[in-house]
Amino acid sequence: MNGRLRVVLRAARGISRVVLPLAGIALIVALVRDAGPSHVAGVLRQAGSWVPLIFALETAQIVADYTTLRVLLGSSWRDIPLRTRLRACAIAYAMMILLPAGRAAGEVTRGALFAKYIGTAKSAATSAHLQAIYILANGVISAADFAMVGSSLGWNSPLALLLAANTALMLVMASALWAILWDGRVGRWLDGLRHRLGSTSIVDAREARAAHRRLPWRGAAVCSTVRFIQVVQYGVIVCAVGGAAGIRPAFIAHGIHLVAATVGDVVPNQLGIVDGAYRAFAGVIGFAGAPARALSIAFVERIAQLTLALVCVLVASALHGRTASGHAAGGRVRTSTASARGGDRWWPVRGRIAERSFRR
Repeated sequence: MNGRLRVVLRAARGISRVVLPLAGIALIVALVRDAGPSHVAGVLRQAGSWVPLIFALETAQIVADYTTLRVLLGSSWRDIPLRTRLRACAIAYAMMILLPAGRAAGEVTRGALFAKYIGTAKSAATSAHLQAIYILANGVISAADFAMVGSSLGWNSPLALLLAANTALMLVMASALWAILWDGRVGRWLDGLRHRLGSTSIVDAREARAAHRRLPWRGAAVCSTVRFIQVVQYGVIVCAVGGAAGIRPAFIAHGIHLVAATVGDVVPNQLGIVDGAYRAFAGVIGFAGAPARALSIAFVERIAQLTLALVCVLVASALHGRTASGHAAGGRVRTSTASARGGDRWWPVRGRIAERSFRR
């Protein structure tokens, strides 16, 4: 029975990966037809000159990843070659944009790349901490959006209530994940994994136990800061599509994005979900009579994200090619003790566990 259930679930997952994106695209087509394709095209042409600035603000996401990982790993950060760090961050961003629940998939992939140099146990713990930090940062910015939306539109307005629920959900998820990391059983699991992979240093074990229980406030500050930069980005997008400049429109537009992103996380790039949310809340942004402008907020942001994701794919491919050619030429790669003794064999198993645990 369990075997049949697994087969059914696997088939359902495969079907959903095809059906959900197609449904999202169909919804976008319907929304554009309702708003008028010529009107949407006109707004996008108007916003074209703003795209470079919006693209530049989007790169803050990758900078935050890189900086936070450096904070979390401390001295171990230097054990990872620069090319691998850059390639891992590029792959993680591209997967976050292009795949459903992409952040979890990106963290698993990045962890596999880092595990070759710092060991699987430390890499897995770092991925878990980074995921918890981002969930916490989403909770912080959701609270800020809720405060602005509530004071502007009323505390009982639909968007304010949705943001309140999103804030509570993010904070509960972050607290739960940190509680798991603080649990002594997690420390024992990491120690056991480390011993199985051949690392027997008492000093390393003590450092790892301390690391997985440490609250990374500096990393949380970095990720929260980049979320506020994202608010600025949405303020720029609202201006680009013909809306009013100011703090209020920026926070309202970003709040709509947060709610839609949470609901549509199972769809690649939240296709159709974010677009529908902006159409539904067009009035609160000042676009009640201009649905094409409301829809264009999602389109402009998606253009910047997909462009950056493409750049990341190209960069990752180029770095992989240079690394592969270096290996073929006899170059030596630094590896951790765990990797040298076959530690990488453990990552795919733990990766699947991590993906299920970290998916939000």
